[in-house]
Amino acid sequence: MLDVRWALPAAVGWIALVVLLPSPDRLGLAAAVAGAVSLAALVAARTWSRGGRSSSSRAVGAATAVAVSVGLAGLLLAGAAVRHDVRYPPELTALVGHTVELDATASERLTAASQVASLDVRSVTSGERMWQGRVSMLVLAPRVSGAVEVGQRVALRATVLPVEPGGDAAFVVAARGELRPGAPASGAAGRAEAMRASFRAVAADLPGDGGALLPGLTIGDTSAVPDDLRDAMRTSSLSHLTAVSGSNCAVLVALTMLVGGALGVPRAVRVVAASVVLLAFLVLVTPDASIVRATVMALVVLGHLAGSRPVSGLPVVAVAVTGMLMADPWISRDIGFALSVLATAGLVVLAAPLARLLARVMPEPLALVLAVPIAAQLACGPVLLLLDPGLPLHGVAANVLAEPAAPVATVLGLLVCVLAGWAPGAAGLVAGVAWAPASWVAAVARSVADWPAARVEWGQGVVAVGLLATLTGLVVVLVLAGRRSRARRVAAAGLVGVVVIAGGAVLGSGIGSRGSIPDDWTVAQCDVGQGDAVLVRSAASVALIDTGDDEAALDRCLDLFGVDRVDLLVLTHFDTDHVGAVAAVERRVDAALVGPTGRSADERVVERLVAAGVEVVDTRAGTSGVLGESSWEVLWPPLEGASPPPGNDASLVMRFRPTTHCRAGCLDLVALGDLGAEAQRRLSATGGPPGRVDVVKVAHHGSADQDPALYRSLGASVALVGVGADNTYGHPTDSLLAVLDETASAVARSDLDGSTAVVVDDGGLRLWRERASSSEASSTLVAASVPHPVAGGGPWPRERVPSRRRRPVSPSIRSDGTESGPPP
Repeated sequence: MLDVRWALPAAVGWIALVVLLPSPDRLGLAAAVAGAVSLAALVAARTWSRGGRSSSSRAVGAATAVAVSVGLAGLLLAGAAVRHDVRYPPELTALVGHTVELDATASERLTAASQVASLDVRSVTSGERMWQGRVSMLVLAPRVSGAVEVGQRVALRATVLPVEPGGDAAFVVAARGELRPGAPASGAAGRAEAMRASFRAVAADLPGDGGALLPGLTIGDTSAVPDDLRDAMRTSSLSHLTAVSGSNCAVLVALTMLVGGALGVPRAVRVVAASVVLLAFLVLVTPDASIVRATVMALVVLGHLAGSRPVSGLPVVAVAVTGMLMADPWISRDIGFALSVLATAGLVVLAAPLARLLARVMPEPLALVLAVPIAAQLACGPVLLLLDPGLPLHGVAANVLAEPAAPVATVLGLLVCVLAGWAPGAAGLVAGVAWAPASWVAAVARSVADWPAARVEWGQGVVAVGLLATLTGLVVVLVLAGRRSRARRVAAAGLVGVVVIAGGAVLGSGIGSRGSIPDDWTVAQCDVGQGDAVLVRSAASVALIDTGDDEAALDRCLDLFGVDRVDLLVLTHFDTDHVGAVAAVERRVDAALVGPTGRSADERVVERLVAAGVEVVDTRAGTSGVLGESSWEVLWPPLEGASPPPGNDASLVMRFRPTTHCRAGCLDLVALGDLGAEAQRRLSATGGPPGRVDVVKVAHHGSADQDPALYRSLGASVALVGVGADNTYGHPTDSLLAVLDETASAVARSDLDGSTAVVVDDGGLRLWRERASSSEASSTLVAASVPHPVAGGGPWPRERVPSRRRRPVSPSIRSDGTESGPPP
């Protein structure tokens, strides 16, 4: 029997925080109501306990469960309400929209490839005012000239963005220059950083994927992992191996206890030694939600062992979760924390019963090996859908192949950490041995990622998540129920029904999506998660603006819209969420426009395109050309001298508009890249973009760093927002959506609508959504809220776009009247 006595209250409290943290003004009232309900339930339980009948006993048990669950929820909500001003100091919230100076320490290692930075801020200066304290901030688009290590002091000029209550970072800021590194970490943190640096130096001498992956498997440092290997790890469901978590803690505790037992050390001493090793490991790898949760849980287990008490897995998980929620209520909304807890709960609840079930048809050791990844995958599946609408089909096989090697690499890697600082020769020898299992993990990831049918498209949203959660619940009942119990028969029947319904829905959705796509689409936004990828088609030519960072999602989108060749690729800037999936299209691109490069990683993207035979054009404002029956022009950044440094504010801003002989799909599009408000104002001041347009690709995924005046001047009929579901940045922000509502733009969001397409017909602009709501079920084409602007006082002649055939890109790529060629 499962012991859920504390798991149920912990789950209720967790859900209450997830729901109510975004509404801080309601926390106090909700806590008071929860306290009243808990008290009433306790009174009812005491009253019914005097009845003495079996029915009264059940009522007492139910009332007690309600009292404890609601009472814990009230306690957690009250804690969040009391600490709200500590997490969100009023002095800092008043600085939203201001550019300030930050004095902080780095919470993670930063390199030139870092897209965001987590900082522990100590002081904020705005003009003559200074705030001092301690608050976490997430920095968007940080720029560093060299590596910044954990615990190192940094200074930064940044703009404070609107606060999104409930986020795992208290404040989000947009960098306005490079991070200026200061003094390195000192004390225990400094010694831990010295160990990490020595370890990285030893690992850097190891060849290939094994050397790049070993620091990730050991201490969670993935800064040396190349993008293609990172993508392969994600596709094959092996990314968790480089996120230091419970498995690492389990290996350390088990190793310490086993070695101590072999040496005859008393149990109490072994428990203390294991606790010390755990805490030292926590300092070494730097604490995040997953490792802190695992450490707390391991310490609870060690406490049970010290008292010679039996250990039950689920209560230990529940106690660890409760302790972390009390210490930091806002961690409840962190998806990484949720995945960590669910994976652990899945293992302690399902792994052993699944192994017994599988052992009926296979050897017991193999059954246990299979049961572990299956249990974790089942528990995490519904939450993973919030990040990715596809289900990995080969994840279990990849984990079965890679998991035996990961602990070996971890233990040997930690030994390298210990030896590297004072015995580099011995450390090098051990690292050479550790290289083998690390290379095996990388080889498994790359191999499995290339297997056919690596994933099945399941979908996102309430229905998709609910369906998978139902499926998971039925499997859990089937595994845990007795062999001849009625619950098991009902679960089996339900499981068959849900599988049939789900399979039909997934198959029908794929067929339906392809069948419902309008043949004459002109602009399409791809659903590539938290990233940008926009297709523009004119006559038989296609341009792709950015690629996102999910190759599988981009491939799916190109297949969805029937695009087999890209005549013009535009890389607005080199952040991973805009260029990470370039490998998916590099072999089918004729020409590419790129903006300013500032890092070696940026240059590697350009070199990769050139090596694939792509004509790469280094582009600034004034460059123009032709795509089919449309012309295009680069509006930003300005020529050298007035150009902002590489990054978001140096994004290429593109305008596509019809030529005078355009016959079909004639519309104006402006794509704003990731431009911030300051750069948007400079763009408007330089005379562009002129007039009203039909479609705007919203800047920076709908962040709050926007210039409302620019969107008012554009007056776009359709606004495209490339954004990932449940992203941690709060995109798109309410402030941006309010501006788009003011301009009467029809908003197409990839997190809600999936891939979308804009069609031009005699009725104006029409918007097709991949995931149409029930109110749109009567027609897959939804009229835009603003009619298509007619040029020249009369309608453009309309006709269906002809069937696609290969058409070479126009050579008329011009900049200030001259033809541009690839960079030297």
